Amino acid sequence: MHLSHTPALLRSLVAAAVLGVVAVMVQRVDVVVLMVPFVVHLAWGWRSRPHVDLVVESRPKAVVIPEGESVSMVTHATHAWRSALVTLQWPVRPGISLDPDSGTVLDAAVPEGVRVAVQPERWGRYDVGPGTVAVCDPSGSWRASTTTPRVTVTVRPTSSSLEGGSGVAHPIGIVGMHRSRRRGDGSDLAEVREFRPGDRLRRINWRVTSRLGALHVNSTLTERDTDVLIVADTLVDIVPARPEAPTSLDATVRAIAAISRHYGGFGDRVAIHDLGRRIGHVRPGTGPRHARMVLNVLSRANRDVPDWDRLRPVGTVTSGMLVFFCSPLLERESQDELVRLRRLGAEVIGVDTLPEGVGQFGDIRSFRRDTFLGEAWMIRRMERDEALARLRSIGIPVTPWRGTSSLASVLLSMEAARSAPRRVPGR
Repeated sequence: MHLSHTPALLRSLVAAAVLGVVAVMVQRVDVVVLMVPFVVHLAWGWRSRPHVDLVVESRPKAVVIPEGESVSMVTHATHAWRSALVTLQWPVRPGISLDPDSGTVLDAAVPEGVRVAVQPERWGRYDVGPGTVAVCDPSGSWRASTTTPRVTVTVRPTSSSLEGGSGVAHPIGIVGMHRSRRRGDGSDLAEVREFRPGDRLRRINWRVTSRLGALHVNSTLTERDTDVLIVADTLVDIVPARPEAPTSLDATVRAIAAISRHYGGFGDRVAIHDLGRRIGHVRPGTGPRHARMVLNVLSRANRDVPDWDRLRPVGTVTSGMLVFFCSPLLERESQDELVRLRRLGAEVIGVDTLPEGVGQFGDIRSFRRDTFLGEAWMIRRMERDEALARLRSIGIPVTPWRGTSSLASVLLSMEAARSAPRRVPGR
């Protein structure tokens, strides 16, 4: 660590030299008296010139927290300077708030160090620091400084589960928690029928048997799982006029977190496909480990990636696969991709992630009056509403994302289709 003099020591040196020259030239004692305080300060500063010995420890180096929580950074400074003043200052970064705001004073006599609370505003990955630690001797003549290492704070998005049913009308797996229409080993009662050769004895319904006089057994429905694909449209991040309002990328990330947690609880295989390049792809998986991996991938989503006009289409989909298409649905390419997935046989649900109020009449006031941006957004919003009406007319539900209860009605209606009567061909 480099030791340097302060401007106060330099001013004392210059003032003492100038007053000394003036005192010799004019031969006046009062000028010498004025020079004495500066000479005393120079002597005090030279005598108290310290040896550089400052050790700074800061923890943690990296931390992962859920959205809405804060993290405390502890910094401890050890120095060999007597009666020295040590200060710590953290730079202000966009998206995070510090407590205290600008910095704090460290005291080496405090063994537990000084805590600085870091409060991120939303999900994402933040680099806090490096902080500047400065030490100054009592005379204010010498100073030295060093920096603390950067602290990486990863904020996972809110992962509340969806409200409503599963929305799985046709399970395609073998073992899971979704009730199917096929008879077999399960927990949901389908009917009570007469005993047949091969039926298990543990399924005998003794109450019905004793009442009717013939053996009857319980027939159940099997439980199966399904494949869930979450398509994220991150080609364009729509930012509202208010800087504190959530963007379309915020809505997309929170929707993916809620959907993956919801279907991970059913034991389904969840995968993520990014049409852009802000989030990335996640292979199909299930279980708590896969849920944590999804949250880690979402927390590393890059907001600073420029908009991309090249769409990466979804590869192959299985007939009956449940697809959640999270998109602002402003681009024609995204709308065509949504229709293509539906024609491939997937059960598609459109999740509208366009921020609330964008392109509406009240949003015009947020733009400058000498431009036509407000009017242009209104026209684009009307074109988009017409496209959403066409999607709904061909059987693709599109629901705006406004929290975990946004998809409840759609999921419940799709789940009810499992028990709906079917028409048998030829009758």
